Amino acid sequence: MAKQIYNFEVFTNKKEQLRRIQRKRIRRQRAKWIFLACIVILILIVLYFLQDSRCNYYIYNDIKKTENSNDVTYLTFADGYIKYSSDGVEYQKQFGKAVWNVPVSYQHPYSAQSTSYLVLADKSSNALTIFNEEGKVNTLTLRYPVLQTGVSDQGIIEVILDGGDKSYIQMYDKEGNMIADMKTSIDETGYPVTAAISPDGTQLAVSYFTISGMNARTSIAVYDFSRQLQNNNVNLKGGFEYKDYMIPKLTFTSNKLLAAFGEDKTFFYDVSDKPELLRTLEFDADIESVFEGKRHIGYILDNAENKAEGRYRLLLYNRSGFKKLEVPLDMNYDTIFMKGREIFAIRGNECTIINTKGKIIFQESLEGNGIESILPAFGWRSYHVIFRDRIVKMSLRFWGDD
Repeated sequence: MAKQIYNFEVFTNKKEQLRRIQRKRIRRQRAKWIFLACIVILILIVLYFLQDSRCNYYIYNDIKKTENSNDVTYLTFADGYIKYSSDGVEYQKQFGKAVWNVPVSYQHPYSAQSTSYLVLADKSSNALTIFNEEGKVNTLTLRYPVLQTGVSDQGIIEVILDGGDKSYIQMYDKEGNMIADMKTSIDETGYPVTAAISPDGTQLAVSYFTISGMNARTSIAVYDFSRQLQNNNVNLKGGFEYKDYMIPKLTFTSNKLLAAFGEDKTFFYDVSDKPELLRTLEFDADIESVFEGKRHIGYILDNAENKAEGRYRLLLYNRSGFKKLEVPLDMNYDTIFMKGREIFAIRGNECTIINTKGKIIFQESLEGNGIESILPAFGWRSYHVIFRDRIVKMSLRFWGDD
């Protein structure tokens, strides 16, 4: 029996009909992709406008009563949250569910953190404990009480110690080995007001304040620890001096950039080699508050000259010192901070949430007994609100239950 061969073109002898079928199929596929692209673009446009839209309502979920919350502090850390008090530190992946808990006995605990490490110290005590996402890394008992501490992404710790008539600036690795030990005095170097460690732990900046007779000055010193020196010696890279001026805050905005915050100015220095001044931010009004985010540095200025527009002015800069935003704001606040791409201003039960475009996305008085803190939660415009007597998950809405 002869083998049959099936060939559509030969069998039908209709080439033009086959071409029409193929063109029709291509048009259908093209129309399908255009339709899907339009849907995606529409969704993106809606989401874009929703980012700036204002919510006027909220609901509470997962209400948990607490006791003595005045002694408890909550922080975002790693992929979860840190909860600490005078008797313990707890890490939670999901809010309210502990991954680990480490007991401590601190009278007045306070913390400093980097991307990977958290340091808990006790005010006016010589105790200090370092943690990472896995739990406690080490406990250090220092020679003198800790006045200030900081930690790098590698777990390098800097401390300022109160030695009575002298102060000490020391650095330790996470195993507790001393890296540097600097003794300071008011007569010689000045009083160390604050210090900052670079994210990679290779540089330390210190702000010293000195009063001599009727004259006062601030000296900023930058030290290099990129190579191990003998006998805990330090390498002074360079510094800056300002007469009759106080600089109470230093921040490494990157491994190469240092920001120094003064009363009415902020100085940005390039410290990659010999430290040099890059730019100075000067403000024409009183600085009410300064806050930092991962990508921004924010200022709240008094807006007395244009109070009709708003009580304050919000200024946002990137972490290199370039302005990104300036808008007037009308709000009340005692505490202001930034989490992610949102700014939170709190006073009593009043809560104002602002995005990085300067838009107020929520401003209401919440039901509760005094807001202690607000942390981002999973979900669109969802937050954990810590009151003095309870913790709630708050979700913002465009409409009320009515």
